[in-house]
Amino acid sequence: MSLDTEPPSNLTATVDRVMAVAHVAPTAHVAVIGHRTLPFVLALLDRGCSAVRSLRLGAPAPDCEPADLSWIVGLEDERQLDEALRAARWRAGGRGRVVLEGGSCRRVGILAVVREHAQTAGLDIVSCDHVAHRLVLAPRARLATAA
Repeated sequence: MSLDTEPPSNLTATVDRVMAVAHVAPTAHVAVIGHRTLPFVLALLDRGCSAVRSLRLGAPAPDCEPADLSWIVGLEDERQLDEALRAARWRAGGRGRVVLEGGSCRRVGILAVVREHAQTAGLDIVSCDHVAHRLVLAPRARLATAA
């Protein structure tokens, strides 16, 4: 079952799982990036997130507020994957988390190509849920240079 057609009770459970796997507080600032984001935004607000922003791919996003969690849903192709990962990385700062919902993406097998795209965006994969087709990413750690 695709996430964008899940009944509200299932989406609420999904929100709870994503918040837990990303290790963010229930009151976190969240950016939902992609297509068909409204159900996710409403579920996050219902769960008590202090600030939730929806970012549509291809549309201007002038705010660029930092987010504790950027949740990527509803991608069509690899071009949108690149755009979403860059937007998520920009908002993650040094400590935010990025969750990619592979099950909500229209391109079959999108999780197989994420690693290369994530590295280009400055993100590392830190966790994978094969059953839920979900990846958790974090800003790539900078290598310390010797002085």
